[in-house]
Amino acid sequence: MARHGVPTAEHRTVHTMDAARAYLDEVGAPIVVKDSYLAAGKGVTVAPDRATADAALRDLFSRPNAEVVLEEMLVGQELSVLLLTDGRTAFELPLAQDHKQAYDGDQGPMTGGMGAVAPVPLLDDAQRERLRTEIVRPVLDGLRSDGIDYRGALFLGVMWTDAGPKLLEINVRLGDPETQTVLPLLDNDLASLLEAIEQRRLNEVTPLWRPGATATVVLAAPGYPGAYRKDIPLDVPEGREPDTWVFHAGTRRDGDRLLSSGGRVLAVTALDADVPAAVAKAYREVARIGFPDAHYRTDIGGRLR
Repeated sequence: MARHGVPTAEHRTVHTMDAARAYLDEVGAPIVVKDSYLAAGKGVTVAPDRATADAALRDLFSRPNAEVVLEEMLVGQELSVLLLTDGRTAFELPLAQDHKQAYDGDQGPMTGGMGAVAPVPLLDDAQRERLRTEIVRPVLDGLRSDGIDYRGALFLGVMWTDAGPKLLEINVRLGDPETQTVLPLLDNDLASLLEAIEQRRLNEVTPLWRPGATATVVLAAPGYPGAYRKDIPLDVPEGREPDTWVFHAGTRRDGDRLLSSGGRVLAVTALDADVPAAVAKAYREVARIGFPDAHYRTDIGGRLR
């Protein structure tokens, strides 16, 4: 991001506790403390004060070969910008918004995502063009200038601040739970789109979208994102309302029984006329699922109200 002029948070990568403390002495709190390695979406601590930052750092530096990113805490609306590109042409999927914190009101530890909605009506036409000009195009141009022939999906995590868009992360894949939320809106055949990407024919494709909006609610095991229970019996009814889907992530079969086997167990997605209607439909489906002590947020889509 820095090399290609993409707006992002001020940050520093550190490898020792002393270096981390020196940087904190310089910039203060609030601050975001990030594990630089893979952490299943749970390696981030948003520290409102120095004590919380110090505790997160002590935990990370208790591990061998730790590498930590200390990052400016950005304030605004977080957006998930999903793209499909063949290296020359790119088109954006409907703008989505994830809910990463474990508890209602965006409280608690970070998770891999507790739910999402799409499309989110947060940007006007001028802001959408600014997103493309300041974030999307520099990322695609940067890939090409670095000699990377990238074809596939890109996931750009963006924070829209008072100063405009800031890029938080780049993932070379579709995101979860945004994928479950966005793809039901696609009215093209996905396989033909992927074929066009591989053959660099995306310029020949017109993306088609179903009207309405979608919402996804993640059902997690009790205790998630900490130590969580497994092998909980699940009852997922076969019949459901039209345009609803239940995606399995952490489940397994034991004979005729369906059991939980992971932290984020199910994702329930619904499509309806608008975001509030889609959210209400998704929660109606959640209420029909038998999952004792399931943990889920009850305020998905609430930032848009």
